[in-house]
Amino acid sequence: MTDPKADAGRAKTKARSGTAGTPASSPAASERRAPGRAMTPTAALTRHLEWLEFALAAARSEETWRAARLEKASTKNRAKRQARITEVRDEIAELAALLEGIKSLQARTVRRTTPTTTRKRATGATAAAKPTRRRRTTAPAGPA
Repeated sequence: MTDPKADAGRAKTKARSGTAGTPASSPAASERRAPGRAMTPTAALTRHLEWLEFALAAARSEETWRAARLEKASTKNRAKRQARITEVRDEIAELAALLEGIKSLQARTVRRTTPTTTRKRATGATAAAKPTRRRRTTAPAGPA
């Protein structure tokens, strides 16, 4: 037996999270939830960047909402609302700096891995191909 209120609550949660209409067998869902497959560092970083961008957009949306609520604030609750909007703005600054830092590190890594000039190195094969000369030693000077 299932509780209708609990089912309704789960449905609302799924609707809010955006997973209500997505089947679990879709390629995107199976790619995200495949426990047997190991994720590459590049894929993990890409996924984390997407999450950070989503979190930044959500924080900006919350800032807009809180700014509108601050305009309507009474003298009694203005200080509390001002403190909360300050926290949200700090979070936005932190997320934006984190995203910018990661992206600049990625750009710097791409520049370093792109070769500008090629260098020739001496290998063991070329060194071995050259004949080596033996030194001649002089005969010891003595009674002859």
